Amino acid sequence: MKLTLDGRQVKTSAAGGETLLDVIKTLERDISPERVIVSITLDGQPLDSHTEHEKAALPVEQLDSLEVNTQKLSFLARNTLSTLAAYLPQLIDMMDQAVELLHGGQESEGHLCLSRLIDGLSMANSAWHGIAHFIVIEDRAAGDVMPDMQSFLSSLQSILEAQKNNDVVQICDLLEFELRPILELWLEHAGRLNEKLK
Repeated sequence: MKLTLDGRQVKTSAAGGETLLDVIKTLERDISPERVIVSITLDGQPLDSHTEHEKAALPVEQLDSLEVNTQKLSFLARNTLSTLAAYLPQLIDMMDQAVELLHGGQESEGHLCLSRLIDGLSMANSAWHGIAHFIVIEDRAAGDVMPDMQSFLSSLQSILEAQKNNDVVQICDLLEFELRPILELWLEHAGRLNEKLK
């Protein structure tokens, strides 16, 4: 089998193992903790998690080629920060749209928009955790990289409670007067972090 790691051919014996899964696990172990696998191509076809599971037990000698691409975790975290900084204004717009729909009596559309907003907020929250874990900024601890999450989580919990009670007025107030300022602070914080990383 021809094994390529980040565009360079590697001896299959260096990766060790008798099966595809063995080779992948060995490569993951060898590149961590600084790097992660971002894509795998097996015999010219992209290997997703489902296909990887199906082909995990294949013996190495039955494979023609395996191409593995990796990236530094710090690079991925920086990309995530840039993506988050671009996504936060969209979340703010979505929040404004939900408030407008709910205030306008279009509750069904407003709750649908609110549901999409909550999904987006969940992704943003997860992104912050990854960013804080993998980005190193001089003179800053990991906790300093992450914005205040307590007020966000408290606000989100209040919104979910108001949604459960179908209290449209409270939902709108919480979105406008609690969540919006938090998202604006997140946007400023992401911008400052991006500047520090340049």
